[in-house]
Amino acid sequence: MKEITPEDFEELVAQGIDRIPKKFLDKIDNVAVMIADEPTTEELASVGISKDDGETLLGLYEGVSETDGGPYHREFPDRITIFRRPIIAEARRPQDVPEIVAETVRHEIAHHFGLSDEEIEENGNKKAPR
Repeated sequence: MKEITPEDFEELVAQGIDRIPKKFLDKIDNVAVMIADEPTTEELASVGISKDDGETLLGLYEGVSETDGGPYHREFPDRITIFRRPIIAEARRPQDVPEIVAETVRHEIAHHFGLSDEEIEENGNKKAPR
């Protein structure tokens, strides 16, 4: 598979954000979107995954959702992290990467609005990425 550089991946994340409907983007405040190569052991553990499980995360929302606290619940922003290597590994073909990135971005933003994995799946996102 052709290597996707960190710069290419950053552009795919930006495109994924651009695909979020404006009515939702306008309501997002105090959220930082980050990119990391892989989740840390602590990030995996925060959602009940061990590196030994053979599972990983494609993205992670850390914060207090809009439904639980609103955008100004604390001094620091909530954080959405999109993980580059697990997404690339998930793709069967290079052309699948942009859609996996966009789906992961949608999924994590949905968590920001208070939706659970089950609610996200019910509302039309494909199977919740882990």
